[in-house]
Amino acid sequence: MASDSTQASPRTRGENLVTCGWIALATAIPVSCIFSSEPFDFSAGLAALSLISLCAAFACWPKLFITPINYRKLCDEVPRSSSIAMAVFVALTVLRGFVELVA
Repeated sequence: MASDSTQASPRTRGENLVTCGWIALATAIPVSCIFSSEPFDFSAGLAALSLISLCAAFACWPKLFITPINYRKLCDEVPRSSSIAMAVFVALTVLRGFVELVA
């Protein structure tokens, strides 16, 4: 069975650093929410989840911050995991907008 993804090349030190930075940020968001003195509400939880998914999208695509962007082939170069995380980010942001409208 053929795979639809290209052969993965090893990541450079800079890409690993960028990925670790986004993972650290995605870890710091829930930790800060846990230790916050503010009461938990659904909208804030959705905002935290959407920020975490955005961090995951950028952690899956560290080349965005290191190499020049090829705008003509931008959609072709986005990794599948990053596009899934971006779709989750958009969905959670839209859901949070509906929650804010109802509240």
